[in-house]
Amino acid sequence: MKKKWLLPLAAAAVAVCTAVSGCAAPNKNTVEQGGKTVFPVSTYEDDLPKYMGDVMPFYDDGVMNIYHLQDTVGTNPVFYHPIARLTTSDYVNYTDCGISLDFDDAANNPDAAKSPDAALGTGSVIKDKQGNYHFFYTGHNDHGQEEGLRFNEVIRHAKSYDNQQTWVKDAEDENKNHELNLYGDCNDFRDPYLYYDEADGLYYMLVTTRANGKGVIKRYSAASLDAPTEEWRDEGIFFSNDGGDFNMECPSYVEFNGYYYLAYSEQGENRVTHYRYRTEKNGEWKRFALDSIDNSGFYAGRLERAGNELYAFAWCARLSGGSTGGFDWGGNLVTHKIIQMSDGELRAVMPDSYKTEFATKVKYRYGGGTNEEYKQISFDGEGFSSRCAERLGRHVTRLNFTICPQDYEGDFGISFALDGVHNNRLGQSLIAFDTKNSRLVCYNSVSSILRYGAPLASVPFVYARGKKYSVDIIIDSEVLTVYLDYTVALTVRLTGIQRKNFAFYSNGSRAGIEEINFYE
Repeated sequence: MKKKWLLPLAAAAVAVCTAVSGCAAPNKNTVEQGGKTVFPVSTYEDDLPKYMGDVMPFYDDGVMNIYHLQDTVGTNPVFYHPIARLTTSDYVNYTDCGISLDFDDAANNPDAAKSPDAALGTGSVIKDKQGNYHFFYTGHNDHGQEEGLRFNEVIRHAKSYDNQQTWVKDAEDENKNHELNLYGDCNDFRDPYLYYDEADGLYYMLVTTRANGKGVIKRYSAASLDAPTEEWRDEGIFFSNDGGDFNMECPSYVEFNGYYYLAYSEQGENRVTHYRYRTEKNGEWKRFALDSIDNSGFYAGRLERAGNELYAFAWCARLSGGSTGGFDWGGNLVTHKIIQMSDGELRAVMPDSYKTEFATKVKYRYGGGTNEEYKQISFDGEGFSSRCAERLGRHVTRLNFTICPQDYEGDFGISFALDGVHNNRLGQSLIAFDTKNSRLVCYNSVSSILRYGAPLASVPFVYARGKKYSVDIIIDSEVLTVYLDYTVALTVRLTGIQRKNFAFYSNGSRAGIEEINFYE
């Protein structure tokens, strides 16, 4: 993305959007891509990325608006997370529109320590019948109750009269007589998601909160988006956690081809985006055996329709503890196209534009100066073996190939971040087709062929011996997604892989890897 200087709130609200572009220099394996990216950050300042957290997608008139929490802190740690916006129509070219809603800060408000907007949390955007835009969001103050607020979290409201260019909070809106301050009955009360039900003639708001010692999603209703606090009716629990007591963050709810889907993210051990479905608007909630979209590298995912298509948006976190750490907070946007199976099951696949925009074939050859193109390789399953390739390019790289496992022993796949041309060695990280344990898995702390370390992330997948499976991978900087057999997706962050060698490997697994193609 182009470097963008963040402006004060008043100036940022009217700032002209600046195009997102890349800044890496060309190299021998690189095709000029004109600034395209698939895993953008929020913005750049002084050439350093500002990362994004929870994503709030809103599709309007052919444009996907990617509202998100920006990982920015104010004059002290109590003030943080403004809501910023990127826009795109193809998921590879992004426009940075700056800050949409800012937190209160002591620098511009002497009473900011007492403000419900000391920090901002997740929300959602909806358009009313008059063409005005409404933003329902979370106001958060770490010391809210100490400062006299009812609770630390509250649902707030802002409005745009100029096609999302500027947003006016209720308290600042001269056209509004009432201010929305919707509290629950505990400090966990956040992440509002708004939708309109034509049959009921009501607007509904889903809210992440707690009841009876576990996470629930409550629902509120009102006849108007401008309704004051007292006119939002508590409709009770919309969905109660059926998998534990964790909070269910960032809910979204869509109707798609006769099915009703509720997505939410587990603020718990598994840290994944789950979904439930039903076939009637008020019917029983059901789940599939694989009830998650992607894995722990795809967090706070939300569903959003774009015409007749369905997408899921989330963020892939940075790593704690350096390159071998686990997922932390804040990172890069991740986008999946969602396809619907005949029974209503949802699967994440590569967006179509990735294949059309990154369609120029580039040749990778085996390492060590050989002129042999990297097209296919087979492993006999006898111990460990790998074939090293040239260094990975700097720009967006797409590759596809087919795999054909021949037994249920060991694992095989791709190893990254080798520090030179080394056959029969593993690099720092790897993506493994683990036939023995029926999963697609990533490791980022590999010390030897015997010690992979703890998995960074994995998804279950049952392999059939002798069957061929299609694999698509998209890599942008240190984030990548593996799409396996149009069935499962695995998004991870692997640091230090650019301009390092990589290798296809097998560790005791008999398998073939064929039709290997690289594109930029």
